[in-house]
Amino acid sequence: MSEGGFQRVRVIGFAGHRKLPDPVAIKASIVTALREFRDAATSPCIGRASAAAGADLLFLEACRGLGIDYSIVLPFPEDRFQKDFEEDPDAWLRAKELMASAAHVELVPGDEEAPAAYHLASREILAAADAMLFVWDGQAPRGIGGTGETVSEAQERRLPHRMIDASSAALGPLVEGKPSAETLDSFAGLPSARSVAGLFEALDKKAAGAAPRARWFAAGSVTFNQMATVTSAVLIVLQLKQDLAPAVKFLMAVAAGCLPWLGSRLRISNVWMEDRLRAELLRSILFAHSFAPPFRAFAADLFGRQAPLLRTAGWLLVPQREDWAAARARYVTERLDSQIKYFDKHGKLAAKRFSTLNLVFRVASLGAVALGSLAILVGLGSLQVSESVKNVWLTFLPSILPAVAAWCLAMIALFEYKRRAKLYLQVLEELEEKRTELLAAKCFTTAAIVVGSCERLLLSELWEWGGKRSR
Repeated sequence: MSEGGFQRVRVIGFAGHRKLPDPVAIKASIVTALREFRDAATSPCIGRASAAAGADLLFLEACRGLGIDYSIVLPFPEDRFQKDFEEDPDAWLRAKELMASAAHVELVPGDEEAPAAYHLASREILAAADAMLFVWDGQAPRGIGGTGETVSEAQERRLPHRMIDASSAALGPLVEGKPSAETLDSFAGLPSARSVAGLFEALDKKAAGAAPRARWFAAGSVTFNQMATVTSAVLIVLQLKQDLAPAVKFLMAVAAGCLPWLGSRLRISNVWMEDRLRAELLRSILFAHSFAPPFRAFAADLFGRQAPLLRTAGWLLVPQREDWAAARARYVTERLDSQIKYFDKHGKLAAKRFSTLNLVFRVASLGAVALGSLAILVGLGSLQVSESVKNVWLTFLPSILPAVAAWCLAMIALFEYKRRAKLYLQVLEELEEKRTELLAAKCFTTAAIVVGSCERLLLSELWEWGGKRSR
């Protein structure tokens, strides 16, 4: 975190061979590459590797020597991992020391045996890397989980990378990867903040201030269009400045057309959506980070463009990770209970508004049909009515009731009252069930599964919401 605000954390991933002809020269090249990575970056760098004997340990020691924080990805629990060092107990002592001084150590999911476990560890490193450094002999992959396989996949993903020749220790040039502009969008326009919580609060406040304008611009356009018809009808039927009716209708129609244009020019809707999306993702991480790996936030796969922001936030929260029981208690009271309250309140409110607007729509529609039919009978001479009744009931009301009905339908669609009423109450029921499951959890793994399913539920709705509006 800088003085000026929130900075992206850049992850330098690593993979290399276990057996090396000249470890001293290899380590010197690793130090040079890391120093160049760090000096070229405009924000903090961290290293990420496994802790197998050989090149992995050299990379982690180089990170420590340069003062670069590092994350270790283990393919097995520590007692099983130790078995891979039976031929080199000194390397195991080095690995234990490096794990003890790591900023974070995580175990890959899957509970696989070698070589699949090493394959999974490499996938975890690649998934979070902004750039890769390899110590490679140049040979084709000889199976899964090896350095050659990781090199091939990094090249397929077009990740920026540098090679250190395992035989000569020669450091190759940086191979540029695919353009990263799309992944940097998640940091564009961030308000100044000194912490993840501070950034969330700033984004939440900013989004809350702009949110009403996004929909109200569209609602105002629809309302002006319908009011143009109603106002024109009032002026004509009540014989008030009839000659002005066309001009009034024209001006209101122009105003209705200008509102969406103005909203698009100001980008109010898009800016609000981006701020709200990032705020909700940070809210999720703030409450669930103790249950998820720092670089693999729950449901992060739904928000590819936000991946650098999610990784950065997850990493910065590593020092705040809690014991699982304490984290569960906080998650239930501050996350689940507040979300349950939110969905209960807003689901009922959406249902009420949908019911009201739907009732007005039906009354207006049926009224227009009934009065229109009556007007036809009067026109055919079947009924006789006074001039005032004819003007109000058979001319004025049939003219404005369709506009009222159309306005109701537009408001229901624009504010999604029908969908929100049904969906919010359904989410409410599921969250209440998850709350019971989480309180009954007896270990970290069970609690993490439930928390993950809760966040998936909440963020899937966010993903659908954001996707619709971006289109």
